[in-house]
Amino acid sequence: MSKINQLESLRVLKCVVEGGSFTAAAKRLNLTVARVSKSIERLELELNTTLFIRSTRHMQLTDSGERSYRYAIKLLEQWRGLTDELTESHSKPKGKLKISVPMSWGLCVFSSVLAKFMAKHTQICVDVHMSDQHVNVIEGEYDLVLRLTNKLEDSSLLCKKLKMYRFIACASPEYLTRHGKPLEPQELKNHACLIYSQQGIRRKWQFIKEKKEINVYIESRLQSNNSTLFRESLLAHQGIALIPEFMVEADISSGKLIPILTDYTNQELNLYSLRPADHMLPLRLKLFNEFLYHELS
Repeated sequence: MSKINQLESLRVLKCVVEGGSFTAAAKRLNLTVARVSKSIERLELELNTTLFIRSTRHMQLTDSGERSYRYAIKLLEQWRGLTDELTESHSKPKGKLKISVPMSWGLCVFSSVLAKFMAKHTQICVDVHMSDQHVNVIEGEYDLVLRLTNKLEDSSLLCKKLKMYRFIACASPEYLTRHGKPLEPQELKNHACLIYSQQGIRRKWQFIKEKKEINVYIESRLQSNNSTLFRESLLAHQGIALIPEFMVEADISSGKLIPILTDYTNQELNLYSLRPADHMLPLRLKLFNEFLYHELS
């Protein structure tokens, strides 16, 4: 069996495991189901093992299949890295980057950074997935995931902290003139509040003074799982929001919004870059990482 067929069989194995069936793999690879089945049979013959236990209704990955799948991921990534490196060494950086970014940060900050990068590297194509949910870096086949959080869970991914943001409590001058400016966090209970909230999480704002945490549980005037919605409501004098600074910096500088409770601090919101530890770093991703770090700093 040729090496090219071995590579194809590894791709097929990866897609069968991740898709859960020969049919799903065939659709993803634009092959026939028969071609997928034949590729797996060839791989089982080459490795002298059974990769799947198949019946009319179910397909189960064997222990050998699980080990083969893990190696397939590494080998395919190494092959991709080699072809990318050789291609890029003879020409301008090119190829595709698949990146996941937080929605609000992506709209407010990343969009302009990306535009500059693409103007500089015209042969690099970028596939951007925007979501405030924590995506799976490996299963999503992302080259890079950017994540905003105050605490990053342990993982086997390569992680780098890019920037630290803070939350700012703010409102428009008109709102504060009409309703008064709160001087203590507990006074927020008497105000119209615009609250970021995800399902299953209690609606609370946390303030810190002299290392003491003060939690305020608030009834919302407006609630959403995306903070982008709040900026227009703030500018329309509809309430107070505790919002990441990158979303309102320009409005505060222009006087359209005013920070409140400035004697208190809030939790940090850190931006991290995450990528698979066992993947090679193609030149286009290296350039993007360097460009992003420079722009943010």
